[in-house]
Amino acid sequence: MICILAANRFNMKNVLVLGGNGFLGTNIIKCIEDRFDDQYRVVIFDKFPINPSGESFSCVKYVYAGDFMDSVLLEKVFEENTFDLVIHSLSTTVPALSLNAKYDVESNLLPTIELLNCMVKYKVRDIVYISSGGAVYGDNSSCSHKENEDVFPISSYGVVKLAIEKYLKQYACLYGIRPLIVRLSNPYGPYHSSSKQGICNVAMKAALSKEVFNVWGNGKAKKDYIYVTDFVDILFRLIEKEAFGEVINIGSGQIMSVDEILFQIKDLIPSFSWEYSDASLFDVSQFALNTEKLHSIIGDYSFVEMKNGLNQTLQWYKSKGLPNKKCLL
Repeated sequence: MICILAANRFNMKNVLVLGGNGFLGTNIIKCIEDRFDDQYRVVIFDKFPINPSGESFSCVKYVYAGDFMDSVLLEKVFEENTFDLVIHSLSTTVPALSLNAKYDVESNLLPTIELLNCMVKYKVRDIVYISSGGAVYGDNSSCSHKENEDVFPISSYGVVKLAIEKYLKQYACLYGIRPLIVRLSNPYGPYHSSSKQGICNVAMKAALSKEVFNVWGNGKAKKDYIYVTDFVDILFRLIEKEAFGEVINIGSGQIMSVDEILFQIKDLIPSFSWEYSDASLFDVSQFALNTEKLHSIIGDYSFVEMKNGLNQTLQWYKSKGLPNKKCLL
């Protein structure tokens, strides 16, 4: 799939991407680089000064490397630049390991409030916030979660994601901020670097490195998975449609169990093996997303099938030199 957002070549937009050297941020920037020529100027705020993949993008004009909790640095970013859009894809924790609620609040919620204060002060209205479809809804009984249902997050990660959503809505009411909140299912694909989050990528890297993969739980948990380029393409379609002010689920509808994913990886890498251990108390066991609202805005959409997405991910890893242990990915 390709990004379809159109922009006036003579009206360049300045975009701040929080977490721009991370998995989602990198794919967002790559879409800008590949599809928009010189229509966007990107500034990155990330803890890493360089992209873990080693790749660089000409649309990126500056990288501010530092701690998200550094309010002085965050203020400097806004002092030195003029932004038309903020894309917030940064998180310091993952659901299964968010055991310290105080740290979650201090490192994610409070800095995001500082970010919103900077947006108000420097008159930046539009922000895309990448929330979590699984962690926010939690383990309730709904078969297919809708955006307007009651939510019951079971991890500190999910609670903080939800709190940020609420503050975004408050700032919309008080100061005219226009948030587009997307509740994303489980993305996988190129430029993934985490060793703790994202079973498709983490399992594939273990398979390439000939390591026995440790599965949390019994392998029966079922969730929605989406190839990351599909997500990025949909995100820009929503931006083009001016879907600001909305909360929107983004998922592919491909509900897969952990075991189904592992056996598909084994089809690609026959030497792959795994073992099971106790599940994390903070990991949502299964979920599906209702995407009627999404499709009412963007229309029908043809998603990359899991089998093809995993194969494309494998080819990308091979192009980056895995299973070379020195590879950062």
